[in-house]
Amino acid sequence: MSVLALFAVLAIVVVVAGVVWGIVALVRRQAYIKSIRERGWTFVNTPTWDSVARLGNPPFGIGFDRKPDDQITGVTAAGRPFQVIEYKSPYWSGWVGMVTLPRRLPELWITGGETTPRYGVLAQAVPAPPQLGPGWQVGTMDPAFAQEAVSPQLCQQLSVLAAGQTGVNLSIDGDQVVVLDPPRKDLDLLAQWLKQLGAIATAIDSTPLDRWIQPEPPPRLTFYHHPDWNWVGVDDSLLQFTPIQRGGSNHRTEDVVRGRDGDGPPFVAFEHHWTTTRTESYTDSNGNSQTRTVTEHHSEPVLGFQLPVRMPPLSIGRKGFASNAIEFESAAFNKQFAVFAQDQKYAYDVIHPRQMEYLMAAQGRPFRIEQDWVWFSPGEHSQPAIAHCSAYLRGFLGLVPRFVWRNLGLADTPYPALDSTPVG
Repeated sequence: MSVLALFAVLAIVVVVAGVVWGIVALVRRQAYIKSIRERGWTFVNTPTWDSVARLGNPPFGIGFDRKPDDQITGVTAAGRPFQVIEYKSPYWSGWVGMVTLPRRLPELWITGGETTPRYGVLAQAVPAPPQLGPGWQVGTMDPAFAQEAVSPQLCQQLSVLAAGQTGVNLSIDGDQVVVLDPPRKDLDLLAQWLKQLGAIATAIDSTPLDRWIQPEPPPRLTFYHHPDWNWVGVDDSLLQFTPIQRGGSNHRTEDVVRGRDGDGPPFVAFEHHWTTTRTESYTDSNGNSQTRTVTEHHSEPVLGFQLPVRMPPLSIGRKGFASNAIEFESAAFNKQFAVFAQDQKYAYDVIHPRQMEYLMAAQGRPFRIEQDWVWFSPGEHSQPAIAHCSAYLRGFLGLVPRFVWRNLGLADTPYPALDSTPVG
């Protein structure tokens, strides 16, 4: 048999094996779904956003590309609603199981055994109750809540759950007790696991926690620790006034987010996409010169914060090769930063010694002030980038002296210094 014939046979074997494997996988999946429904549970192949809309803590509530997939819903043997769902985002992917609580409670994190901390969690570690034993960790935003919520009854049920697996990664997310990595492949094990998870929820229910009840969130896509961010999705009207690349065609917005953090300025952020075309020459297989049109796809992140008053032009970025940047009294600052402004006195008023110290310590992204907008060069369109720029700008604005705001027509500073120390 020739080498060519051997490769052909191998290719056919590979194709046939792939087809057989695909058929076997499909048959197994259909049998799995049938078994789910025989238990009185519901299986959904493509769940909607509603399936995870009430969840805001990691792995939920982070990023723009969030994909709920295969979903199992029903009630436990004790009648408590549950959900087991596959979830994918740029920061995590896997399966999550949860049961429903009658109250919305603050976030609480409990881990034990072999498990990896969830990406993006903002919580304070507090001592785990001795009853849990070594290797357990508890995280919360309020230690007083953890002290009340992690009761002896809850510790007992956590130990029972941990006995059947290598690790436990549990959280309270509003009115859901959420645990990563449920044993969803074996439905008998899953049913028992859900029963144990329901017992954990019952222990939480029996604890007097009514003073910790949280308000119902608005029905929208949530962002972890950013309650005033709003998912818009698409808003091409933004292309009319934002400083985007104007060349090319097919301009559009994607992943538009509006919001603000605390008393900081409101922002708009999105990914701008567009295309350009060019004609290039090439030589075909016959040696003839030909031309063809090449379409190239482009994207850029856009992030702007709206100020309450128009301000003179000012830009702050990393030191480059520009020779006309304003020099300040700090050699260390001049070495790191390039500041440009039409009015040097105004720049000196805003970039005072404390401001320079802040900018050097914070190491934020470059930005420029144009009238009543601050436009950043965030590097990427992502939740962490927006959050970082928002905090960085708020700190900067809080150090702008009062007399500068008064000279711009305001009665006082709209952004008090975050350290409560008056400036100017």
